[in-house]
Amino acid sequence: MPDETKLSTSMVDYIESIDLLTRQHGHAHTKDIAEMLHVKMPSVTIALRQLSAKGMIFYSANRPVELTAEGQKIADRIAKHHHTLESFFQRALGLSPDSAHLVSNSIDHIVDDDVVRRFLVFSRAIEDRTDCKRLATHLTEAMEFLNDDPQNTYAVPTTLEEGTECIYVRPSRLLSPQELERVSALGIAPGDTFVVCGLTLDRATLAILTGNPRKRVVLPVEIAENLWTRLSKEACDVQ
Repeated sequence: MPDETKLSTSMVDYIESIDLLTRQHGHAHTKDIAEMLHVKMPSVTIALRQLSAKGMIFYSANRPVELTAEGQKIADRIAKHHHTLESFFQRALGLSPDSAHLVSNSIDHIVDDDVVRRFLVFSRAIEDRTDCKRLATHLTEAMEFLNDDPQNTYAVPTTLEEGTECIYVRPSRLLSPQELERVSALGIAPGDTFVVCGLTLDRATLAILTGNPRKRVVLPVEIAENLWTRLSKEACDVQ
């Protein structure tokens, strides 16, 4: 496999653009490469000559640029990286396709094969393992809130510091009917404000102050970590 470390970031960009143009139009002309990369023609000519000298492309004046077998290996690797990263950013982080594409392009050249493989293992585990389904649901809900509120004022109370005031928004889809009944029986309803008192040392329960007048309520952590809240204005000002 070609040693991509011997190629500069800009050279890799040229290889990628040649591959994309060839896939899209069946050919890659120098003018089209310049337009895609937003560079001037003399700069393109210099770069293409360097790539030709390295055996990455077939280049001659007035003819479309073609990747050699070595150049195509690098192009295929770049495409695979982009697909893996874009998939991770969309499915695991909830980014839009456009945002995922921009982010993957910005970091692809500094992420090596080993890191990409780890992205792939992580995303596949979340998507495919039955014991990760609950985590996947939680992440989906969290990303939905982030999409609606870039300031990130939504959180589950188990992640908040002691003394934080928040407003109960809604339960997670992960709570069972029996757990929802338990929350209601404790007098906790959407729109209620409560103050986080903190987790016990064994992280088994979370205490909160809720109601008017305030009363101390203890929740199993399995329920508390699945109650979506929004930080109160006072808490947001502290943040």
